[in-house]
Amino acid sequence: MSAHELDHVAFAVPSWRSAGDSVHRTLGARWVSGFHQGSFSPCQLELAEGMRLELLAPPAQGGGFIAEHLERSNGGANPHHITFKVADIHASMTLARAAGVRTILENLDNQWWKELFLHPKDTGLGFLVQLVQTELTLDGNDEITAPGAVDCPWDEQPPAENPPQRLDFIAGRIRDAAQARLVLGTVLGGQSMSLEDDPRTLVFSWPLGSSLVLQTDEHAEPGLQALSFTDPSLPAPIMDGGYLKALRGSGRRFEALGLDILTGHPAHAG
Repeated sequence: MSAHELDHVAFAVPSWRSAGDSVHRTLGARWVSGFHQGSFSPCQLELAEGMRLELLAPPAQGGGFIAEHLERSNGGANPHHITFKVADIHASMTLARAAGVRTILENLDNQWWKELFLHPKDTGLGFLVQLVQTELTLDGNDEITAPGAVDCPWDEQPPAENPPQRLDFIAGRIRDAAQARLVLGTVLGGQSMSLEDDPRTLVFSWPLGSSLVLQTDEHAEPGLQALSFTDPSLPAPIMDGGYLKALRGSGRRFEALGLDILTGHPAHAG
């Protein structure tokens, strides 16, 4: 069991400013860091309890893989990948390959940041999975990440007026429950359970970070659908089919990220 944290969800967005400002005002997410790296520009926003959202924007001059990703969705923001921090990326790679899952875009030579992706055609999850081994906090204070660092491009509201919401789970659909258990359980070390009143829905959880709630539907397009938030001053919700059904009925489209947001308790208005 090599994964120890579901670290963040990354989204391709046309620009930081409009998407980030909306995420901040709607969900209270706080700026952590942002960098211009030539082929793309990543920034991270922190929610309650350390969970993060990452925004990936094309470079100012255009082009690059994020621009290509946005073109496939007619220019609109949409999920790009989910990142897991792992204790030993080489062990994770061995587990993945033994499970018949190819690894791609491997960068294992950097002392500070080792990464790879699981081939999306092999996982069957409908979203890209990144594995990272790093001791960096990505808070802008690590010297190795300093080049290209920029300040927050929007005005943040005081935390007392707009507290960060808690991301309880990330919701999606899958076609093959057994394959999801293989990838998220065997390879990534997640604990899984089926809901008693909704056995086609699987919940995957890790010691740190949010959970994944995946509904099995052999006929639907797999992929991420929604993020579910609650007020961090309240206890985490008890997961069952009735709760999920009620949440989905009250969900609304959040164009800044290109999926729905579900709120067990009211989030701030955008």
